[in-house]
Amino acid sequence: MCCSGATTSRNRSCVFRQSFNRLTLKFQSNYVLLTEWSMIYGLANSKGGVGKTTIAVHLAAWLAKKKRTVVFIEADPQQSASNWIEELSLSIKLEQISDPEAIFRRVAKLAADADDIVIDGPAGLSPTTRSIMLCADRVFLPCGPSILDLDAAGKAIEVLTKAQKTRHGKPRGFLIPNKLQKRARLSREMLETAQTLGIKVLSGLSYRQSFADAPGQAKVVSQMGASAFLASHEMQSLMKEMTRA
Repeated sequence: MCCSGATTSRNRSCVFRQSFNRLTLKFQSNYVLLTEWSMIYGLANSKGGVGKTTIAVHLAAWLAKKKRTVVFIEADPQQSASNWIEELSLSIKLEQISDPEAIFRRVAKLAADADDIVIDGPAGLSPTTRSIMLCADRVFLPCGPSILDLDAAGKAIEVLTKAQKTRHGKPRGFLIPNKLQKRARLSREMLETAQTLGIKVLSGLSYRQSFADAPGQAKVVSQMGASAFLASHEMQSLMKEMTRA
């Protein structure tokens, strides 16, 4: 056995490899043609608090407003996006699935009818995160302006690279800098370091109160009036990048 007599760290590494290999075999045997019809967007990272759910909900709302058939899959056990999606009163079908193999099965069925599927993954590099990377067309990794955030993004990129090797290049990966403060040293250093991670970097979002207020108001920032004008402009630019990337 590959884990016998190993340290706790090695045990975890062994479990990680075994889990990824099982998911890879499942993908290769059943889901190679998964994304022939829909565009599947995955939001993931190995660290929470980086704005993943905020961006995922805004992406689903943006697509729905374009009169596209949109499914939002809440794969985060915390289900922080579900109430927000329901209260937006937009034509977005909500599904709550956190089991990695169930994600495969359900996405395969939904892909025939939906124009777009947005999957909000959990924080951490769980089998669920790997499942998302094995079935998405594009994976976005939001990243805050700190060394801890960059380290977490680097770990997520390693898992993304494994998925890309399995799928011969898919999914396309993108880093989204978030909570940026233009004059802050950490934000500048984060943007400089991000360029060295081997992944395309999008324009990102500034640190704005409107983004934090949006879930509590059950709105996206474009619905929040003049006080959210700058936030709305930034989010709109990011949505355009994400959908044409």
